[in-house]
Amino acid sequence: MPEKNERAATFARLYDLQEELRKREKPRLGRPPKRIKRKPTTVHLTAEEAQTLGELQLSVKRHFSVNKSELVGLAIEVLASLIHEDGSTLLDETVTDLEAFKRRVRDFIKS
Repeated sequence: MPEKNERAATFARLYDLQEELRKREKPRLGRPPKRIKRKPTTVHLTAEEAQTLGELQLSVKRHFSVNKSELVGLAIEVLASLIHEDGSTLLDETVTDLEAFKRRVRDFIKS
């Protein structure tokens, strides 16, 4: 009977050792991963929006590395901060659809 317990304990120790080895840092090949993990999601863009996003990415890429997901995330952050900082003027009873909201944001940025 002690022999079975010794085998189980040995197997458990080997298994734990194997798990520990798996968790250790392995040198990665290729490009290092981005610091911020992004959740995959689908965004449906019109042809014009997709073209604008591509042009924006190319413009920014001349200065530093960026992907389209990061640009979309930045746009979300900027729009959210505009609404939180000055939501009373951006969103009121006169803004009833997306086009009116776009005009209001453009006007706000220009002023």
